[in-house]
Amino acid sequence: MADRPLRLVFLPSGATAEGIPGERIDDLALRAGVPLGHSCGGVGVCGKCRIRPTEGGAFLSPLSPTEERTLSPADRASGVRLACCATLRGSGAVLVLDTTEGTNEKILENLAPHTTLPWDDPRPGLGVSVDLGTTTVACCLLDLQGRKPLGLHSFLNPQIVFGDDVISRISASTAHPQGLEGLQGAIVRGLDDALREMAAQSGVPPREIREIVVAGNTVMEHLLLGVSPESIGKSPYAPAFLAHEPVRSASLGLRAPHPEAPVRLIPNVAGYVGGDIVAGTTAMEMDGELPLRLLVDIGTNNEIVLGNREALHCCATAAGPALEGARIRWGMRAQQGAVEGVRLAPEGLCLDVIGGGRPQGLCGSGLVDALALLLREGIVERSGRFVPPERCTHPQLRERLARDERGMTIFLLGDHREGVALTQKDVREVQLALGAIRTGVEVLLAERGVTREEVDEVLLAGAFGNNLHVPSAIAVGLVPDVPPEKVRSVQNTSGLGACRALASRSFYERTTRTAQRMRYIELSRLPDFQERFVRAMTF
Repeated sequence: MADRPLRLVFLPSGATAEGIPGERIDDLALRAGVPLGHSCGGVGVCGKCRIRPTEGGAFLSPLSPTEERTLSPADRASGVRLACCATLRGSGAVLVLDTTEGTNEKILENLAPHTTLPWDDPRPGLGVSVDLGTTTVACCLLDLQGRKPLGLHSFLNPQIVFGDDVISRISASTAHPQGLEGLQGAIVRGLDDALREMAAQSGVPPREIREIVVAGNTVMEHLLLGVSPESIGKSPYAPAFLAHEPVRSASLGLRAPHPEAPVRLIPNVAGYVGGDIVAGTTAMEMDGELPLRLLVDIGTNNEIVLGNREALHCCATAAGPALEGARIRWGMRAQQGAVEGVRLAPEGLCLDVIGGGRPQGLCGSGLVDALALLLREGIVERSGRFVPPERCTHPQLRERLARDERGMTIFLLGDHREGVALTQKDVREVQLALGAIRTGVEVLLAERGVTREEVDEVLLAGAFGNNLHVPSAIAVGLVPDVPPEKVRSVQNTSGLGACRALASRSFYERTTRTAQRMRYIELSRLPDFQERFVRAMTF
C-alpha cells in the first residue's frame, strides 16, 4: 500500500522512526529525537544536515537539484544526502554526519567582570535567572535568603534541532500542527534538567526554587510561553505581547521548581528587540548614566542600542547566522575543532583551534580574524573580491590560494585541498552581515545626531563579542572605527540583567521603564535603507 509504514534507523545512536513514502528525512529525525544539524531550518541553503545511507540509497528519493548544487563532488560521490531534501521510499538506515551536539562547546557562563547584585531584603527560598538565547541558555541559581549566588549552568538550546535562528523557529512553529508544542516542550525539558542539575550541584532540593526570571529575545519568550510567534515573522513584525504577567512554573510544564514559583519575563521592545537586550541595557546602566554608549550584541540575532540617560535608540539586524557559522562553507559553532583565531607569523599562517588538533571548521571569531588578515595583506579587495591566485605575489600566502571545483577562488586555512577553507561565497555572506550591522550603527548615530567620535564607549556583549579580537573587528567594520581602548567586552549582559532582576524587584521594575523608553527603529522601513546597506557592504 502507498501509505504503509516504513522504518528508518539513524546511526550511530540507533534511534528509529516510522514514516510514510515521501516523508522528509529531517522530519523523521525530529520525531525520533535525533540531534540532526538544521542550521537553515530545512530550506536547503546551509548544506549542514548531511546523512549517508549505510547500504546504498535505493530507499531514498533521487538526488534533488538543491543537493546537486549544494553538496561537494566528493560528498555526492560517496552517497551523501541532505536530510531536508531526501525523502523516504523504503526502509533503511542512515549515518548522521552533521549533528547539533558539539564537543567542548564554548558557552558563555560568565555574567560580567566584577559582578555585583543589588539585593533586596532576605526572603525565603532560591531563585533562578535565565538568559534564554536562541543558541545557548545560561542559568544562575541564587540563594535569596543568604543573598548569594550558588551556581551557574549553561546548555545548548534544545530547540536548535528546529533551526539555528529565530526565523527558522517561527517557521517550525507554524509548519506542523504540533510545531509550537514541540518547540515549547523542548525548552521546558531543557530548563527542567538544568534546574535539577544546579540544585544537585549545590546540595539543595529543586523544590526550593521559588522564583524564576527570564530574559530572552521576543521569539524565545513567546515560545517558552507556548504563544505563537507567527506575527513576528511578517510585516509589521508585531509580537503577540511585549510585556506579560508572571505565570506559574507548573502551568508551563516545569516540574523541578516549586509549582507555584512565578516565572517573570523581562519585557520586550519590539519583534526583534527583546527582553535580553532590555536586561543588558539596564545592567550596563545605559538608562541612568551620562556617558554615551553603543551596545552591540552579536549572537544568533544582532541588536544594537545607542544611548544614555537622556535617550535610548535601538534596532535589530539580521547578522548573526553567518557570523555564527551558518551559510559559511566550513562554518561551525565555537566547539572543539573550530578555528577561533588566525594570525600571520614569520613562520607562516598560525591557527588557534579550540581543543587543539586538526581544524574542523571556522567559528565566528576565526572567520573575522581570517578576513581581517586577508584584507590587510591585500588578498581580499575592499569590494570583497579575492585576488586571483595567479596574480597573488604574497610570499607566505600565495600557495594557499586555489580554485574550487567551480573555478572560484578559495583561501586554504588547512594543510591540504580537502581541509578548511574560506570561499568567495563566505566573504559575500560576511559582507551581508557586516553591512547590516554597519547600517544599523549608522542609522542610530544619525537619529541621535552624533558622530562615532562622540561615542564614549562601545560595549560588545554575548559569547561572540566576548571572543572577538578587537583590532580584527574594527578592520572588517564589525565595530565602528574608534580607538581600541574605547571598545570593551562586557560578556553576558543579558544574563547579568536577569540575575539582577531576580535579586532586586526594583531592578526588575527598572527594566520595564527602560523598555518603555527605548525607541525602536525598523531599518527595513527607511526609504534609503537599501542604498545605505549597499554602501556599508564595502570593506
